[in-house]
Amino acid sequence: MLVKPMLVAAITEGMPKWDVEQAPWNCHRAHIEESGVNITLIPAERMDWSRRFDAMLLHIWLDWDNPKRYNPQRILPVFAKYAEYRSRFPTTVQIICNHTDMVGRPYAIPYWRKGDPVLYKIPPYDRSVLTPFPEADIWPWELAYNSTYGRHLAFSKINEDLSAAFVGTPSGPQDYRARVAEFTNRVGIGLCVNEKIPQGKYDEIMSRARIIVCPRGWGESSSRHWDSWRSGKVVLTDADCDAVEMIPGQRLREGIHYLVYRDPTEIPDIVSDWTKRSRIDELDEIARAGQLAATGFNGAIWITQFFEKLRNGLQNS
Repeated sequence: MLVKPMLVAAITEGMPKWDVEQAPWNCHRAHIEESGVNITLIPAERMDWSRRFDAMLLHIWLDWDNPKRYNPQRILPVFAKYAEYRSRFPTTVQIICNHTDMVGRPYAIPYWRKGDPVLYKIPPYDRSVLTPFPEADIWPWELAYNSTYGRHLAFSKINEDLSAAFVGTPSGPQDYRARVAEFTNRVGIGLCVNEKIPQGKYDEIMSRARIIVCPRGWGESSSRHWDSWRSGKVVLTDADCDAVEMIPGQRLREGIHYLVYRDPTEIPDIVSDWTKRSRIDELDEIARAGQLAATGFNGAIWITQFFEKLRNGLQNS
């Protein structure tokens, strides 16, 4: 007997084009559809709010503290239509998508109702800070950095003549990354510039580094973490990044998958200690563990499991 596919509407509003493209339910749609789940990406202005779907996912800009992105004249009408939709189609499963990079703040609470499944981008390991979202309803996700849709970059490990490197823009807390660059520069190359340097130059610097410093920006996770892990580089990240589930479904640990600093002033001592000749084998082991964790994560299977769980729930209800 043929089973009717589960129809899911993924509605977007205010999100950067790259985030929409790299969302796992977009990148891995073909794999998801093999399990009997059909996902339709719909910009909010083109959504037919009279059409019933089996499930709905709102991928809309939620961070009202970011004036460059948050446009209440566009966002609030979507909320109003969404509230009406929930009343008209109460059996439609509402997937709550908390996508903001500031992971400790559950922005999606205003339109969440108890029982709604929650897709949470890189949540804290300590789920208790995400109240009122129940831990059992939270499914962690991340952009598709390690898929064929991402950069899929591998820094070279040949001629590593630098102990450490950081190249980035001054995003995040004021002057934070500038301090990271300052102290990284004492044991390698540290650059914090307003404009991104050419990709070739960036790759060349990172390829020369034994340890790549990966500080938080506006959020805790970044493509820099993934590029470094996949290339077999050692990641030195900060305590905020160490507190969140950067690779969905995995518990990364300091001294096993990466190194961690609490304040940028610690970077020179940490790098100098770990790049001693006597610690080469230990450092290589950390690099291998980080690489295995990142390359072993299958984003297509992970996000498909989420939708299969939803579909099974609908079929059994």
